[in-house]
Amino acid sequence: MQSLERRLAELERENADLRLCADGFDAVSSAVLVTDADGRIVKVNRAFTTITGYPAAEALGRSLNLLWAEPGDCALQQDIAAALGRDGHWQGERFCRRKSGEVYRQWLSLATVRCGAGEAVRTVATFRDITEMRETAEKLWQQSNFDPLTELPNRGLFLDRLLQALVRADRDGRRVGLLFLGLDGFKTINDTLGHTIGDKLLAETARRFLGVVEDGDTVARFGGDEFTVVLTGPRTADDVVPRIRALLECLQEPFTIEGHQILISCSIGACLWPGDGVDVETLMRNATGAMQVAKGAGRNTFRFFTSTMDARAQARSRLVSELSDALDHQEFHLVFQPLVEIGGEGATRVVGAEALLRWHNRYIGAVGPDQFVPLAEEMGLIVPIGDWLVGAACHEAAGWQCLGAGPIEVAINVSARQVNHGDLEGVLTRALETSGLDPRLVVLEITEGLLLGSGEEVVGKLARLRAMGVRLAVDDFGTGYSSLTYLKHFPVDMLKIDRSFVGGALDRAQDGRLVEAIVALGHSMGLRVVGEGVETGAQLAFLAERGCDLAQGYLFSPPLTAERFRAFLTRHG
Repeated sequence: MQSLERRLAELERENADLRLCADGFDAVSSAVLVTDADGRIVKVNRAFTTITGYPAAEALGRSLNLLWAEPGDCALQQDIAAALGRDGHWQGERFCRRKSGEVYRQWLSLATVRCGAGEAVRTVATFRDITEMRETAEKLWQQSNFDPLTELPNRGLFLDRLLQALVRADRDGRRVGLLFLGLDGFKTINDTLGHTIGDKLLAETARRFLGVVEDGDTVARFGGDEFTVVLTGPRTADDVVPRIRALLECLQEPFTIEGHQILISCSIGACLWPGDGVDVETLMRNATGAMQVAKGAGRNTFRFFTSTMDARAQARSRLVSELSDALDHQEFHLVFQPLVEIGGEGATRVVGAEALLRWHNRYIGAVGPDQFVPLAEEMGLIVPIGDWLVGAACHEAAGWQCLGAGPIEVAINVSARQVNHGDLEGVLTRALETSGLDPRLVVLEITEGLLLGSGEEVVGKLARLRAMGVRLAVDDFGTGYSSLTYLKHFPVDMLKIDRSFVGGALDRAQDGRLVEAIVALGHSMGLRVVGEGVETGAQLAFLAERGCDLAQGYLFSPPLTAERFRAFLTRHG
């Protein structure tokens, strides 16, 4: 009797264990199925039905091929069978199909159950749906490696592909070409037509580039309006030239975007590996330098890298490094070129000076404005440098007022970036307060480019500056868009005729007529007109006869240090 009771207790425990296993079998979130020795399904859990859509009754007795998206994938089936026979297990990813026909990604693990004699009697399969996880991972990878605007590889992926191309070329004894492309005049399109059209233009440009490169080449958007191309398999520079010309020529046809006909070109710098650099960084620097030379050569052209360019690029790199510390080391100073009033019969009287920025680096020495100002713009340093210029000019001009020469105004050049992105109003307010300078003695010189395409925000900023009492002048008038249609919308007080027209007024009839027109139209709008770059008495007489109000140039004085300008004022006051 005790033996029977013990046996019943054991059976009850075994049944409890079986129920526990059955509950666990159905409770797991992964699908589980078991097949017999012939590969027929004999058991599935609830997660199997949830993932596949097949009820247990429909799955039992059927082959695992029930699930495969491509049942005829014999190679994979053979690999799985070989792994199970050899190792007793296999796992991997494959595409499967639900009962509805929908294809999904499955992570599958298979394990063989053997009897005591070693014969395979069962196969246990577990799997889970990884479709969403894979799609998320692929989306993140896409976002990390491709430019969303053009759908081209971004800078990171491009550099990786360039490195891979160099490794393969080194292994196979081949060469690699690298092109650096910069669109010509893209900033003007962005400023005049807006960033939306600019973005669409970039996307269309990318499609054109993709349409002309060869199979195996990589086109990428490096950033902004710059693109890069990795050329596979060139033997010499002569092999690269036709591929460069194809990229230049694909932009010849105008783009039509939102009703606008847009013409754009690009400048291309090229280099070859091996030969023009030993690593990715050097190749990129050399290709970029060659592209800058191509832009300087007139744009819509290309240049191959040369050792001379490398020396120039290294010099530029040093300038960049030194310029970033120039303010901290107090390396900037101002010089002042007198501004004179033209009276009857060409008589002149000093009424002010233009403050001109100069840089003297502690290691390099004097660096010309034509070298460092564009760099400052590119590096984003033009705003803090310009702010320093405003303060220094106001403080110096405040000291002129007690030299007995009468009220002397100071003209200060301000960049478009200062107006658009800086706090010029606040900077000027503080400079006037600390210096005590009368705001009516300050002239802020802006460019025509700032006026073209500017919106209400810029108009408001200029109006607030003028409301402070300062005056506004358009510098180098005549070299840009020269449209009085734009001028009438802005609170401008003065036009400065570019020196190239003043210098050519006596020799070229067209320049002379242009000077006359600017003076006449400026006066018709109530603006004062300044002639820049006056070097001879004949040029001064020409301006005086046309009624030009003011002049500056070497005829009166070159730019002077602060001390020498104060002495100049004392002598001519």
